[in-house]
Amino acid sequence: MSAYPCLSIHFRNWAKKKPKGISVRLFRFPLGRVPSLLTDKLDPNISLNRRLSLRFRVRSLIELSELDKAAQISLLSVREKRYHGWDTKVMMCNDLISSMCEAKRYDDAIALFHHFFNEHHKVFFPDISTFNLIVKAFCDDNRVDEALNLYIRTTITVLPNMDTRRLLTKGLVDTGRIYDALIFLYSRNLWDSVAYSYIIRGFLDLGEHYMANHLSHELFNKTTKGRAVVDATFVDYWFKQGDDEKAMEVYTSLISRSVCASTGNTLLKILFDNGKETEAWDLFNAMLTNSLTFNRDTLGTVVNACFKLRRFKLALQTFKRPEFTRSSRCYANIIAQFCQHGMMSQAQDLFDEICSAPRYLSPDVPTFRSLINGYAKAGRVDDAVRMLQLMVDSTFLKFAVHSAH
Repeated sequence: MSAYPCLSIHFRNWAKKKPKGISVRLFRFPLGRVPSLLTDKLDPNISLNRRLSLRFRVRSLIELSELDKAAQISLLSVREKRYHGWDTKVMMCNDLISSMCEAKRYDDAIALFHHFFNEHHKVFFPDISTFNLIVKAFCDDNRVDEALNLYIRTTITVLPNMDTRRLLTKGLVDTGRIYDALIFLYSRNLWDSVAYSYIIRGFLDLGEHYMANHLSHELFNKTTKGRAVVDATFVDYWFKQGDDEKAMEVYTSLISRSVCASTGNTLLKILFDNGKETEAWDLFNAMLTNSLTFNRDTLGTVVNACFKLRRFKLALQTFKRPEFTRSSRCYANIIAQFCQHGMMSQAQDLFDEICSAPRYLSPDVPTFRSLINGYAKAGRVDDAVRMLQLMVDSTFLKFAVHSAH
């Protein structure tokens, strides 16, 4: 049986199984196997002596990479009434589940979702961000069928958004089910450039250029929104094939139209990765002439490219450009890069700069961790211990401030 009717049958069967007229509070999210032992190991009798924002406690432990401890104290949100607020509880769950996914602990992420939103559905109800985290966890863990089953059967309680459908499309393409991905888009009448770009790139990588071109024309006949995303896919593909002439032909046509910051950032990365430094810097400087065509991700993209090219002075000069408003995350990125290259003097200077910056800027735990590891790797144990103490003091200060409020 071909992929087209096969997926269609799956959709029809899932639709028949979809519960009708069931109360949202009684509905259980279908998660397939939930093999993680994490929630079984959590102590149900845990208690805290001092009242403090539970979400802050969880976030602080996540920053310290203490995910099991964060999961442990998150149980208080189920048991203790004083930790009220549906939205706060859900955001806390999202922080924890997202961190488990980033650590590739997909079974634990799914187990936590099951614990909060199936076992304690009277206390918790997921928002679309939570739902998408679990869909992505399934896809990243090569369990796309379970992600599709969850998607089909839970539209009664959660309304999937475009990000949900993009995740499923990419999951199908990444697992070699490109025709299933195409049927999925057609079955949902979905004319989205990002979702189409995943399928088009899949066909290009298979050498099926006719199908890739056909789909791009099909999309452009339906909508002109997001055309740059698809064109960028072709630019990257032709560069990877060594056909710079075709790549630059598409690129030149693309930049003759206005592009948003996101597409511009994608193009910058493509150009730098394929040795087109002159074109990349020209694009970067052009983007900076309009505040709508660059953002903080633009800064990170170019700074990271400079480090890959080992142009460290240029990376720092770019970071200091007056067009950008630098966040703590921007500082964390460049400090981490200098630490990875053993350039601790430059990293320390930037750390001192952020410590003396306005109140809205402060070093986060990843920044401290980068400096601790960098000093330890360089054999500067005293500096590593000093930075560890600063991190502990900073964490205690945050706890004190939150406790006072």
